[in-house]
Amino acid sequence: MPSSYCRICHRPLKDPVSVRLGIGPVCRGFRNTRSEQGELDFMGDKEVPAIRNFGDIICKPGMKTNVPHRIKLHSPTGMAWGYGGSGAADFALNALAVYIGSEEAKKYHQAFKWDFVATMPPEGGTIKREDVLRWVDKQRGNV
Repeated sequence: MPSSYCRICHRPLKDPVSVRLGIGPVCRGFRNTRSEQGELDFMGDKEVPAIRNFGDIICKPGMKTNVPHRIKLHSPTGMAWGYGGSGAADFALNALAVYIGSEEAKKYHQAFKWDFVATMPPEGGTIKREDVLRWVDKQRGNV
């Protein structure tokens, strides 16, 4: 049965083709390769856009999150939190990218990892949108 939400960014799907495919036109436009598991990879030079009005970052036990794994740069096995490794780096990159897009997120994601992702307990938690945007402004020198 087709989903009414994009399996990548979780935005609502409106047109029948997107509903049938389970992926919206924006995410289809940035898909350029497939991993061995058939998951979408967003590697290369294409900008992965921010998701307008993305809310708080929510992390739940079992490594479940509302942050879509649209960019695979560091970790072949997925995103994670609560430590400073490759899964945390991919999570930080993808979390920032939902707010500011991938190009700028690549500049700041390692610092974001240490400030927000590595310190999150394994059972999860919430990173407030306002805290992320305030942190980004500080990184940009706007504060």
